[in-house]
Amino acid sequence: MESIFKTLVVLFLVGILTYSLVGTENKVDYIKEKAKTEIPKRNWRVLRYEGYERGSWGNRGGKVWYHVANVDNPSIQYRVFITEWNGELHYHYGQPEQLQRVEVDFKSE
Repeated sequence: MESIFKTLVVLFLVGILTYSLVGTENKVDYIKEKAKTEIPKRNWRVLRYEGYERGSWGNRGGKVWYHVANVDNPSIQYRVFITEWNGELHYHYGQPEQLQRVEVDFKSE
Protein backbone atom coordinates (compact mmCIF):
# COMPACT_ATOMS: atom_id res chain seq x y z
CA MET A 1 0.00 0.00 0.00
CA GLU A 2 2.84 2.38 0.86
CA SER A 3 4.48 1.62 -2.49
CA ILE A 4 1.29 2.55 -4.38
CA PHE A 5 1.01 5.81 -2.44
CA LYS A 6 4.64 6.76 -3.22
CA THR A 7 4.09 5.93 -6.90
CA LEU A 8 0.97 8.12 -7.01
CA VAL A 9 2.81 11.01 -5.33
CA VAL A 10 5.71 10.72 -7.79
CA LEU A 11 3.31 10.60 -10.76
CA PHE A 12 1.46 13.62 -9.42
CA LEU A 13 4.71 15.60 -9.02
CA VAL A 14 5.89 14.58 -12.49
CA GLY A 15 2.52 15.69 -13.89
CA ILE A 16 2.76 19.08 -12.17
CA LEU A 17 6.33 19.59 -13.39
CA THR A 18 5.43 18.56 -16.95
CA TYR A 19 2.42 20.89 -16.99
CA SER A 20 4.60 23.75 -15.72
CA LEU A 21 7.22 23.22 -18.41
CA VAL A 22 5.09 22.25 -21.39
CA GLY A 23 2.04 24.33 -20.57
CA THR A 24 -1.62 24.21 -21.32
CA GLU A 25 -3.30 23.86 -24.65
CA ASN A 26 -1.43 25.84 -27.25
CA LYS A 27 -3.50 28.61 -28.87
CA VAL A 28 -0.53 30.52 -30.32
CA ASP A 29 -1.22 29.50 -33.93
CA TYR A 30 -4.91 30.36 -33.52
CA ILE A 31 -4.03 33.79 -32.06
CA LYS A 32 -1.57 34.56 -34.88
CA GLU A 33 -4.06 33.57 -37.57
CA LYS A 34 -6.98 35.49 -36.08
CA ALA A 35 -4.82 38.56 -35.29
CA LYS A 36 -4.16 39.07 -39.02
CA THR A 37 -7.78 40.13 -39.53
CA GLU A 38 -8.56 41.51 -36.06
CA ILE A 39 -5.67 43.96 -35.60
CA PRO A 40 -6.69 46.14 -38.60
CA LYS A 41 -10.20 46.39 -37.11
CA ARG A 42 -8.64 48.22 -34.16
CA ASN A 43 -7.23 50.81 -36.61
CA TRP A 44 -3.69 49.46 -36.11
CA ARG A 45 -1.01 48.39 -38.55
CA VAL A 46 1.49 45.71 -37.52
CA LEU A 47 5.03 47.04 -37.58
CA ARG A 48 6.57 43.76 -36.51
CA TYR A 49 5.84 40.43 -34.89
CA GLU A 50 7.81 40.10 -31.65
CA GLY A 51 7.31 36.48 -30.61
CA TYR A 52 5.12 34.25 -28.50
CA GLU A 53 4.93 32.35 -25.23
CA ARG A 54 3.11 29.07 -24.79
CA GLY A 55 0.42 28.84 -22.16
CA SER A 56 1.13 27.77 -18.61
CA TRP A 57 -0.06 28.57 -15.09
CA GLY A 58 -2.21 31.68 -15.23
CA ASN A 59 -1.46 32.09 -18.93
CA ARG A 60 -4.04 29.88 -20.61
CA GLY A 61 -3.40 29.35 -24.30
CA GLY A 62 -0.35 31.57 -24.61
CA LYS A 63 0.58 35.10 -25.61
CA VAL A 64 1.62 36.62 -28.94
CA TRP A 65 3.49 39.95 -29.02
CA TYR A 66 3.30 42.61 -31.74
CA HIS A 67 4.54 46.14 -32.20
CA VAL A 68 1.70 48.12 -33.79
CA ALA A 69 1.06 51.68 -34.97
CA ASN A 70 -2.12 53.67 -35.27
CA VAL A 71 -3.17 53.87 -38.95
CA ASP A 72 -4.29 57.52 -38.71
CA ASN A 73 -1.21 58.66 -36.79
CA PRO A 74 1.77 56.29 -37.17
CA SER A 75 3.69 58.11 -34.44
CA ILE A 76 1.29 56.50 -31.93
CA GLN A 77 2.73 53.04 -31.36
CA TYR A 78 2.12 50.25 -28.89
CA ARG A 79 3.72 47.03 -27.81
CA VAL A 80 0.78 44.69 -27.38
CA PHE A 81 0.38 41.06 -26.43
CA ILE A 82 -2.71 39.14 -27.42
CA THR A 83 -4.29 36.23 -25.57
CA GLU A 84 -7.31 34.08 -26.36
CA TRP A 85 -10.20 33.30 -24.07
CA ASN A 86 -13.29 31.37 -25.23
CA GLY A 87 -12.62 32.15 -28.89
CA GLU A 88 -12.17 35.88 -28.27
CA LEU A 89 -8.90 37.79 -28.58
CA HIS A 90 -7.88 39.96 -25.64
CA TYR A 91 -5.39 42.79 -26.12
CA HIS A 92 -3.03 43.89 -23.35
CA TYR A 93 -1.08 47.13 -23.76
CA GLY A 94 -0.18 50.24 -21.83
CA GLN A 95 0.37 53.85 -22.78
CA PRO A 96 1.59 54.63 -26.29
CA GLU A 97 5.34 54.59 -26.74
CA GLN A 98 7.06 57.95 -26.73
CA LEU A 99 9.02 58.14 -29.94
CA GLN A 100 12.40 59.77 -29.47
CA ARG A 101 13.07 60.57 -33.10
CA VAL A 102 14.14 63.78 -34.72
CA GLU A 103 13.70 64.19 -38.44
CA VAL A 104 16.41 66.27 -40.07
CA ASP A 105 16.40 67.33 -43.71
CA PHE A 106 19.74 68.33 -45.22
CA LYS A 107 19.54 70.68 -48.17
CA SER A 108 22.55 71.06 -50.35
CA GLU A 109 23.07 74.46 -51.93
